[in-house]
Amino acid sequence: MKKIFLLIALTALYISTFAQFGGGSGTEEDPYRIYTKEHFEEFATENNSMNYEMYGDFSGIHLRLMNNITDTVKIMPSSNPNSDFNGSFHGGGYSINIFPNSTIFQTVFNSIGTNGYIDSLKIVGTPYHFSSLVYTNYGTISHCICDVTIIHPIAQADYRSGIANTNYGIIEHCVNLTNFTNAILPEINYWDCTVFSGICYMNVGIIKYCKNKGNVSSKEALSAGIAIYNIDNGIIEMCINSGDNQALSVDPINVMTGGIACTTEGNAIIRNCVNTGNIVFSSIFPAGGIVYGASGNVNIINCLNLGNISGYCVDNNNERGAGIIGSSNDNTANIAYCLNLNKAGASAIVDTLLNFVSINATNNYYDKQTCLSKGINNEDISGSAEGKLTTQLTGTSPELQAMLGDGWSYAEGRYPIPLGLENDSMALVAATPVYLHFENEEDYNHVDSVSKNFTVGLENNVSWEEAFGRVSFNDENVQLLSIGYEILSVKLGNYSKKINIIIVDTEVSSPEILSNNEISIYPNPASEYLNIELNQHLSDEVQIYDISGKLLISKAINSNQTQINIADLEQGMYILNVLKSDRKIASLRFVKE
Repeated sequence: MKKIFLLIALTALYISTFAQFGGGSGTEEDPYRIYTKEHFEEFATENNSMNYEMYGDFSGIHLRLMNNITDTVKIMPSSNPNSDFNGSFHGGGYSINIFPNSTIFQTVFNSIGTNGYIDSLKIVGTPYHFSSLVYTNYGTISHCICDVTIIHPIAQADYRSGIANTNYGIIEHCVNLTNFTNAILPEINYWDCTVFSGICYMNVGIIKYCKNKGNVSSKEALSAGIAIYNIDNGIIEMCINSGDNQALSVDPINVMTGGIACTTEGNAIIRNCVNTGNIVFSSIFPAGGIVYGASGNVNIINCLNLGNISGYCVDNNNERGAGIIGSSNDNTANIAYCLNLNKAGASAIVDTLLNFVSINATNNYYDKQTCLSKGINNEDISGSAEGKLTTQLTGTSPELQAMLGDGWSYAEGRYPIPLGLENDSMALVAATPVYLHFENEEDYNHVDSVSKNFTVGLENNVSWEEAFGRVSFNDENVQLLSIGYEILSVKLGNYSKKINIIIVDTEVSSPEILSNNEISIYPNPASEYLNIELNQHLSDEVQIYDISGKLLISKAINSNQTQINIADLEQGMYILNVLKSDRKIASLRFVKE
């Protein structure tokens, strides 16, 4: 009888312990319910205790967050560095407000075991010592969001990642919204954090369908949109980075950055990924729109860059960087079927630290009307890295599909999109083109020299607008109104893309417009004086603009010949407009040397 009473008492204790979670029985159909801060901290305490007689490592046990927890949660399931979680934690799309009770950098979960599963959990808050959602993942992390705000300066820590520090398992459909920066920590007189990645620090597993929307602004740091290191047999696929990255250096050795990854090595793969984030850097290591460095038997294939890559080497002030790979010093790396559509530093596709390195590149292309640098080390190489006109890189032509292969989605009115991302709004915006004017493959407008009206893509119900009123939109037709700098924006839902152009001339519809050969300017280039001959045409004013559209000189004239002193102008290209009765009748370019 005593044994029966003891068994009943233990069973009641067992049931009451689980009941503290807020109900449920721990099955997939009836998970333990977490409503409050106390419920979550109870789960955290039990996970850290590693009480294998009661909970074990939560194998086969399901827990579900039932609502947002706005009270600050301080006890995390990661407090014991030896604890694993092999259960299933379902976030339900709700959030937890975290503030780890620790003086060192900390995660929410320590280790997700091979049978562990976390999904649909959002973390928010203002933690001082946050590192990532999970420290080490061997299981699956799915549909999770990191949206914390990090306060500086913080205790010194090497890593800040949105989702995981190290991944051996699967991370899928996760999003980082956190912006990363660093600050001087007074007690060490150095930066408090020097590694930033939107999803993961080191990937040896699979990261797929993930997005980084957070920006990075750092000094002396490694940074990337998805992962710092993609190594061994790691795979990053169908991921998008839209976060901007400013990576500056005082000590140039410490700065490396890439849109998707910082470095990829071994037999790792980056495929079907898109970068739309802009990168500004100063370092001896050139940044890449997809990855900074590639070595070993890696494959970088079917990737698209639309970010503006801008930077220089601090040791010699030379412009560096590339649209796809910033540095490839190993000819075993395979770079194939990639596409770059924006300005890209020194090279459109690949920059190298060592110019004598042979690059294993096949069928990579860039839009030469939007990217002003060339293929590899700023040289086009047939079959490896070549520039094409916008019309040659859009649509569904057999020629285009033969160029980029079957790893892309093709459609009329847009650039190709890597397969797997063709229905993503962010990718659809990124693939919307501006069709600048061209006569042939050698005579064409580009974004830094627009002189003719042009058209834009309207597929997928995108909308367009301008920033400064220098152009006007009429459906797909765009008319140039005035010279200078303009920003075009294309939008689809909550997503947008900006295209910067410089208008150097406009098409004037007045019947009084003169052809440029009816007006003479000389010498060109000029150093001190610019002579203007109107050849019997009447004019009452000439104006000189810089390429940003700023009026620098205006002079009234009353004869067919005049001379303008340009000695005080900086070296560069300028626009000369000839006016009659406040109406422009001619526009010419000249160079001040």
